[in-house]
Amino acid sequence: MGCFNLLNTIRGKKNKYFSCGHLQSSLFFDYENNVKLCPFLQDRIIVKNFNGLWLDISKIIEKRKNSVEEMKNGIIPDECKKCHNLKNIAWHKSEYIETLYLNQWRYCYINCCYCNSPKQENLIEAKHFDVMPAIEQLIDKKLFTVNTKVVFECGDSCIHPEFDKLMYFFINYGMKEVTVNTPALRYCQSIADALSNNITNVVISLDAGCAYIYERIKGLNKFDIAISNIKRYKQYEEPSQKRVILKYTIIKGINDNEKEILDWYILSKNLGIKKLVFDIAENWFREIKDSIPDYLKEIIFFVRKISDFNEIKIEFCERAAVLYNLIKNEQNQKNKEI
Repeated sequence: MGCFNLLNTIRGKKNKYFSCGHLQSSLFFDYENNVKLCPFLQDRIIVKNFNGLWLDISKIIEKRKNSVEEMKNGIIPDECKKCHNLKNIAWHKSEYIETLYLNQWRYCYINCCYCNSPKQENLIEAKHFDVMPAIEQLIDKKLFTVNTKVVFECGDSCIHPEFDKLMYFFINYGMKEVTVNTPALRYCQSIADALSNNITNVVISLDAGCAYIYERIKGLNKFDIAISNIKRYKQYEEPSQKRVILKYTIIKGINDNEKEILDWYILSKNLGIKKLVFDIAENWFREIKDSIPDYLKEIIFFVRKISDFNEIKIEFCERAAVLYNLIKNEQNQKNKEI
């Protein structure tokens, strides 16, 4: 028995093993019209060229079961071994899809310099399908429940032709958590109503603390429109909740400085925002993750200090969380050597 398998056998006695939440309990609809368990593994695709009409539910169940059994036996795909989603956690048996990612829409009103989503002028040729029939199939097989977390990702989901219909379905169905990622340039009453019903988190990618930097990143002078819509959404947020969330994606050479981050933080505070999230542009992350510049390390700790010593906390998400952990581990190793 190999070391990797033996290690997992030992962990199995404590009901633990290397595991991935995506493969165990997620489902992705991606912008290439694939339905899959993992956004990174081609062999976990359930349906290619999905048109929204028929979903092979039995294949979803089979793929999930096989993925879990492989991990329990220590069989980890090479692509997974360096993935931050792979963790040694207690096994839990999920009878339903815990997270449904609706990533099938890439189009946006803007074209941020760190994003490859097509611009607004491409909307006339944008292909899309209605995901509602697939959701109804999942409900029929009890794989989709009110406890399933729905995440709208990629581009601006608010301008998907079926977005409002889906949001009102989720409201009426009694969903507990729906996350919408948007630049907030289109105001949606469906989002406002979902906020009133306390079921949605709206994550708004502002990325700046002033109009000048915003325009450099977004390529559009629409900072005031975004701020106006943020204020409108805030009116529907329950006072005790943290559901209108502002996001800052740090970009090399544009907003990678303490002044702009602090301006963004102060602006957020003045808007009454109670939750902030921080990330790093994907292309820059790939470039520096194996050799992190010292000034970026300082910025990451600067953000952590702002969060620790002020009333509004900043949550590191996705790549920023990985980066922060890499920096902490590096620092801990140096301390041990001393």
